[in-house]
Amino acid sequence: MISEELLRELDIEEGEPFAYFEQFASLMETPLEIDDSTFTELLMMADREALTDMVSSFFEDIIKGVPDDNMELYRSLESRRTVLEALSRRLDGRDARFFADELYNFREWFLAPETVLCTPEETGGRLRSLSPCEAMILYREEPFSGIKYDYDFSGAELQDIDEHALSLIEEWSGEAESGYWMDDELEYLPDELPADFDLSDYVPGETDFSELTGRIDPYRDGLIDRDHPVIDDLEDYLF
Repeated sequence: MISEELLRELDIEEGEPFAYFEQFASLMETPLEIDDSTFTELLMMADREALTDMVSSFFEDIIKGVPDDNMELYRSLESRRTVLEALSRRLDGRDARFFADELYNFREWFLAPETVLCTPEETGGRLRSLSPCEAMILYREEPFSGIKYDYDFSGAELQDIDEHALSLIEEWSGEAESGYWMDDELEYLPDELPADFDLSDYVPGETDFSELTGRIDPYRDGLIDRDHPVIDDLEDYLF
């Protein structure tokens, strides 16, 4: 059950959708305690496409707070974004659980108090011990405050991505490689195509179903990334 206090914190009116970047950012950054079931319930309120956009925008925004000399953290957050975007596109059954768990675990890391040591470069400054969220905000404020810090994220260890989640993405990548659509697309596309059309003739990115059925090709519809349709070695790509 989602409390009225939490809905107010996220600026969600009763009966209105959870659909905006600001709402998602508030969910990820609010100090209010949120259990995993409530967190999942909130995520499932969102439209799938809107949720993918919110995840992408959120990670794009927080990555700006990664210190320039911390490439390891930068790569880790980029990897997390890639996985979460992929999972957000398949929110059926257990797939939704993997997505919610991965995002919830990330939030726990992001808000963990006193895990990043921030040491002022100039003598006389105050040593600060902050959460990753607070440390990234502090880094982005440096041009305005004029105070620079060294950031030690060694105490903020980000958990590895669940192996089952990675295997799911590899499975979906295999579907893209073979030219198949998502399972729910396969259920009805053959009935809409001409009786003499052979599905084995489908060529990814070339066959235009819109002329035959009025439907949009899955590449143009956003179901498959045209630039990166297949990740040959997913773990190498992510890490």
